[in-house]
Amino acid sequence: MKNNAKRFLAAALAATTVLPLAACSAETAESSFDNPLPWHVSDSSYERLEYSVAIYDTKKSEKEDERVQIADGTMTFTLEEGADAGYTKLDMNFAVTYRNVGGAGADAGLKDEITSTVYFEPNSLSAKSMEKTVKLATRKDTKNLSYTISADYYGTHKATFIYTEQEGAKQKTLSLPKDTCRDNEMVFFLARAQALSQESTNFKMINLYDSFNLGKITEYRMSVTGGSERKLDVGEWVKDYGIPAVEGKDGGKITYPVKCVTATIAISAEKHGPSYAVTYAKDAFKVGAAEHKKLPLKISYSSYNGSTPYRLTSYTLTGCSFAKNA
Repeated sequence: MKNNAKRFLAAALAATTVLPLAACSAETAESSFDNPLPWHVSDSSYERLEYSVAIYDTKKSEKEDERVQIADGTMTFTLEEGADAGYTKLDMNFAVTYRNVGGAGADAGLKDEITSTVYFEPNSLSAKSMEKTVKLATRKDTKNLSYTISADYYGTHKATFIYTEQEGAKQKTLSLPKDTCRDNEMVFFLARAQALSQESTNFKMINLYDSFNLGKITEYRMSVTGGSERKLDVGEWVKDYGIPAVEGKDGGKITYPVKCVTATIAISAEKHGPSYAVTYAKDAFKVGAAEHKKLPLKISYSSYNGSTPYRLTSYTLTGCSFAKNA
């Protein structure tokens, strides 16, 4: 496969929580999840989190005033407890369109879309099933690497994969473990349910995309390390969820900064790829007496060509709702 084809796929897939391939670390005890979980209000808790997406060309520099924005997009996470016989449902929808600017290169004007749905057990967070569709725009002189994955963790214990835009592509099948598994599509919520302390906590998950590439189940132990407390302003809309106003000095502009902590999510191994930086709210978002905790306010990561960063992708929370019909 040509290197540019690999880069296009990597840039698009990074938005879908596919982490870089790395060697697994030695076995260590797994940390426990929050009890209650940060999104749990009732057996029918609901969250819809809406993000703006920006992709930047960082070949010149990663500095904010020197990078060039080359794409815009949206992403949503929709979580619903008790959606199917007591299981929690997590949907992800992502779409990004590349701008007609020089830094976008062959991506200019193209649109990539990704959707996934995973059902998981509401206490252990073990995955029951997962469906994922990656729909990439066709690039000149490259194979279209669009694909679908389907996994049944509790029934057939099988996963299937096929490249949907390649004529004659054959479906691949893998057998899944019959013990507890967590799916890669859950990664930001699995990390959200950790302690987010400055000492690393950890959990294990299966990366099915890497599993099909290698021809065997690939399970990573993920480490989650929290940083120091900070404040992040994502907009005035947060006042509707109990975030207090802060007045600037001498009667200056009123803002609504959210107390938060930025966690680093990475494969727990000596040699691992780039990590995610995810800023989780320490302030609960409130609707009446109900509190939704540790919302992911901002997610960012870099894509690399060897050891050189060439793209930065950033998601920023722009709105949320906690009622299904809102």
